[in-house]
Amino acid sequence: MGTSTDRNQALRLLRGLDEGGIDAAGARILAEDLDPVLVYVIVRYLRENYPASDPAASPVLERVVGLTSAYPAIVAKSSEGEQDPVSEWFASEYSFRDFRGRGSELIELIVDKLES
Repeated sequence: MGTSTDRNQALRLLRGLDEGGIDAAGARILAEDLDPVLVYVIVRYLRENYPASDPAASPVLERVVGLTSAYPAIVAKSSEGEQDPVSEWFASEYSFRDFRGRGSELIELIVDKLES
């Protein structure tokens, strides 16, 4: 598994899961190459911003569950990312809901922090 901090790849994964432009196999390919922190942030961002109680959230959550249930290695990678100091920094400074509708800004912030 990779540790890429490629913004475009991270945005493709986020938008694909959010807007439906990607299936679980395509999402897996993107997620495998990304840094674990980015995988964690993308999955967590979508889960936080699309609560199961919201009927409009169903398609987004189905795509996220499809990815995580079909590919346990992606869950492991996300768990690894959750333990990273960058994820801990983010949790102490921000909330995922602060970035609702601004996923690209979230990706920029995390990539900048990972690369610094």
